[in-house]
Amino acid sequence: MSVPSLIDKLKGWWHGEFRVYTALDRDSAELRARHLHTVTRLTPLMVGANLGNALLVMLALEGTASVGARALWFVSLLLVCGLGLRAWQRRRHAVVQRVSPRGIRHAVIGAGVLASLWSVTAVAWFPHAGHDQQLLLASMMLGMMCGGAFALAPLPGAALVYIGVLGTASQWALMQLAGSVIVALQALLFMYMAVLGASAMATARMFTARLRSEREAARQGQLVGLLLRDFEEHAADVLWEIGPTGVLTHVSPRLAAALGSPASALQSTGLVDALQSRNTGTEGEGQLGALRTALTLGHAFRDLVLPVQTASGLRWWSLSAKPLVDEGGRHAGWRGVISDVTQARETHRRLAYLAHFDSLTGLANRLELRERLARMLEADDGIDQHTALMCLDVDHFKAINDTLGHAAGDAVLAEVGRRLQSCLRQSDLAARLGGDEFALVITNVRSDEEIHALARRVVQVMCQPCDVAGRQVALGTSIGIALAPEHGSTLDELMGNADLALYAAKDAGRGRYELFVPRLGDRHRRRVAIEQALRGAIARNEMNLHWQPRVDVLAWRVVGAEVLLRWQHPELGRIPPGEFIGIAEESGLIVEIGTWVLMRACAHAAQMAAPLVVSVNVSPAQLLREDFAATVRQALEQARLAPERLEVEVTESLFMDASPLALRNLHALRELGVRIALDDFGTGYSSLAYLRRFPFDTLKIDRAFVRELMTRHDARAIVKTIIELAQTLGMSTIAEGVEEPAQLDLLREAGCGSIQGFMVARPMPRGDFVRLLANWCDRPQNSVPVDLDISLESDRRVA
Repeated sequence: MSVPSLIDKLKGWWHGEFRVYTALDRDSAELRARHLHTVTRLTPLMVGANLGNALLVMLALEGTASVGARALWFVSLLLVCGLGLRAWQRRRHAVVQRVSPRGIRHAVIGAGVLASLWSVTAVAWFPHAGHDQQLLLASMMLGMMCGGAFALAPLPGAALVYIGVLGTASQWALMQLAGSVIVALQALLFMYMAVLGASAMATARMFTARLRSEREAARQGQLVGLLLRDFEEHAADVLWEIGPTGVLTHVSPRLAAALGSPASALQSTGLVDALQSRNTGTEGEGQLGALRTALTLGHAFRDLVLPVQTASGLRWWSLSAKPLVDEGGRHAGWRGVISDVTQARETHRRLAYLAHFDSLTGLANRLELRERLARMLEADDGIDQHTALMCLDVDHFKAINDTLGHAAGDAVLAEVGRRLQSCLRQSDLAARLGGDEFALVITNVRSDEEIHALARRVVQVMCQPCDVAGRQVALGTSIGIALAPEHGSTLDELMGNADLALYAAKDAGRGRYELFVPRLGDRHRRRVAIEQALRGAIARNEMNLHWQPRVDVLAWRVVGAEVLLRWQHPELGRIPPGEFIGIAEESGLIVEIGTWVLMRACAHAAQMAAPLVVSVNVSPAQLLREDFAATVRQALEQARLAPERLEVEVTESLFMDASPLALRNLHALRELGVRIALDDFGTGYSSLAYLRRFPFDTLKIDRAFVRELMTRHDARAIVKTIIELAQTLGMSTIAEGVEEPAQLDLLREAGCGSIQGFMVARPMPRGDFVRLLANWCDRPQNSVPVDLDISLESDRRVA
């Protein structure tokens, strides 16, 4: 490798390793100033050492070197030292913030000049001096080399030049001597020079790193100070700081305002004392004791909450702090923050309340009821003293909510909560489970008669009309009661049995209460068995269709038939539709079953010779599906049945929800040509409004009116009104449940179009219905109806 390339590599290494001495950026300039200041502050000491050594040399070399040469050397050294001392004197009070690379170069040159002057003693006088003089000069040169290297270490360039010049001169002086140890001394000198150079560079790197750390710490300190000042001025929390004795050492204006005292008065006050003077009650005293303990232990703590009485009222403060230590590691106090958590505490209290209580009625919710009831049942004396659980709901609440609006419904529920509370003792519990469902927990029940009396009172109080928005609303309730331990010793068992009793009260006519009896459990088990059996009943071919003919009153001919679903289970036997249809609707199976009925009815109707209209009952759950109209179209296309031969029957309950989807489906069926019939018209919530909203083809008069035609004048008037209304709106009418010729005569006189019922024929399998059609022309109007007891085996054959 050539010398120029070696020099270039050394320059590159130097600029990379000691970039701070050559870079032009602000940080490097400030670091150079610190380095240079560290060296120049030793100028008086270094000047004194140089002059002292020079005088020693002048005296030691007397007789060896000429007086003129020694004088010239001494004057030159004195001049250099004087210039350095003068520069130090001029700048010793000035604070130099930044130094350019040029200033560092000047320092390197100065070190080189000084070293060169001292090299004269080694080069010119050492070889000619006596043994004692050589020993003195060698010791002095070695000391000057070491001392100068360490003094100039913050400026590694100057240190290396200084060591290099003195070391080279010393090596040359040794070369002038003869002797066997000279080579060894030269090697030792070279090692000393290398060690001193490496030490100087290492010291320079450490010094630079320390300066950078100090600068970064100072910068972070400034940032922290700025953040703390901003925190004190704008943050919601308040800073506090106390000394080792607990006295406040830093009182910000916000802390003084929070404590309601001047800052000057708080400077000599302990934090605990300041808080104790604003303490409220035993809870605050306990929290202050916890604060004292935390300060005594000396460990950091967080979120210690205590109440404080302030000018703005009672507030809740959360204290967090950590201990402070001084440079010696001794405890120096505490620094922390005070957070006002009053709003958060109130929010937490509110959320805790809402987690266990109903916001509308103020009663306990389902969670609180279950927890309270579980504690009662688990207590040692809970079972012995008897606990009663009453489950109840508001009769026909959905109609109230839909008719008067949700605001009125909420007002009714709030009134129900107040009435229930008025019926209970302080030890009892009233809860709202959701919607219009409520529950009462009655403790310490002494007798069954006590529960019966309370249930009667609740029913009586609940049946009183309620004034809502200036309107009188009739209320009612149904109650189911279960007793512990007779009706269940576990929470779920007791609540399940109370629900069973509630269902029994509803089935018995509402506005009443029922006490759980074991047979209700049997009915529930049968209900579960039916629901399980329903799943797969179609696949197992357990269901079939029965047909009930519909007869034109004037022509006395069969014009259609209503398809009715029948189910024969191999173990449960024949299950009435009134029992399994409701279960199918609640379990969601009604859609699958209804689709099967629709497909089967259309297929069978298409196979009949007579062009009769087949009527199929449709559940609201089917009409609330997006694909219902498409399902009907598919059934018609697969059976190749004309749309006008299919009639879909819907009930009035469908229109109570006023579902836009259901109305869209009905309109889609009308566009296909399918007929729409309104079943059981005149019962429930009949309204002319939905007769205007949807143009039905047929109104079916409920059998309840037909049954009373011969005994009640109002029933005859209602039937006549329905028929006249249908004629006015262009609809046909069908009377259900016609069993007597006298009923037929009244219906014909009123203008009814068609009838169906036992007078014509009972529901029958398809094969019997086909035979009925074939023999119909031979049957007079007063003939005996077809018997319902038709062989199911026959029905399976024709299906």
